[in-house]
Amino acid sequence: MNLSDPARQKLTAAPSDLRFAVLFASREQREALTALFAVYLEIREIPQECNDSNVALAKLGWWQEEIGLFMQNKPRHPLSINLLRFRNTQPLPSQPFLDIIGSVHTDIAKPWFPHFEDVERYCQRRGGALLELAALLAGAQQASTLDAARQLGLAWQLAEIALTGMEHAQHGRIYFAADDLRKHGVDRHIVGDAHTDTGIRTLLADYAQRARAFRDTAMADLSTERQTLSSSLVLNGLAQARLRKFARLDYNPGVAPLELRPLVALHTAWHSARNATH
Repeated sequence: MNLSDPARQKLTAAPSDLRFAVLFASREQREALTALFAVYLEIREIPQECNDSNVALAKLGWWQEEIGLFMQNKPRHPLSINLLRFRNTQPLPSQPFLDIIGSVHTDIAKPWFPHFEDVERYCQRRGGALLELAALLAGAQQASTLDAARQLGLAWQLAEIALTGMEHAQHGRIYFAADDLRKHGVDRHIVGDAHTDTGIRTLLADYAQRARAFRDTAMADLSTERQTLSSSLVLNGLAQARLRKFARLDYNPGVAPLELRPLVALHTAWHSARNATH
């Protein structure tokens, strides 16, 4: 593959689900997806790279300006310069990029979601926006295809909350809705004796079930442009496989985050990619 070094290096260090999404994409899509995911990771990782929230917000603001320049064909960052050559052949709107930036702003500010609709909105801005862009780069043109991509992105991001939400909670980032915490008898701070282990497990099972429901709805509405959703289907296939493993462990928060065995992950990604062509 003729990939720029920064994009390839960024993807090499990326979570395995994103690498599999690229690996099982068509040859024509791989370079474009690598370029997109590299920009996504660069933005997403800002809170982890900057201990000072003011520095993180300044860096995020720089990226918001960069997206504006990108839309004017004047990017400055090596990763967005690399992505530009794919935008010239497949137009990309600015809003999904701004949605991703908005979701990272929420991460920096430490999320507080009163209702599940707020969680859903966050997932749309993070996973939904990314997979909409991925579908566009793969050639999607129908509105129904882009709707399915956003729905699959929502399902993927919600699955990630079910799988890693407890780990984030220990660091003060609560991605569960306050309404749902109360419903399951879980304290907002997720520490001490203010919650029960059973409450946490039922909370995680609840979010896992919702992630499956969003995925099933999206799968039922897939259009004739199914092949443009290959990366979306791979990411969801891997996330759902991890949720099934989590369910077998009775949603024990002590074992999250969960990883699949390498051969299981490989087969799951391959099988999910085949669903894009059958």
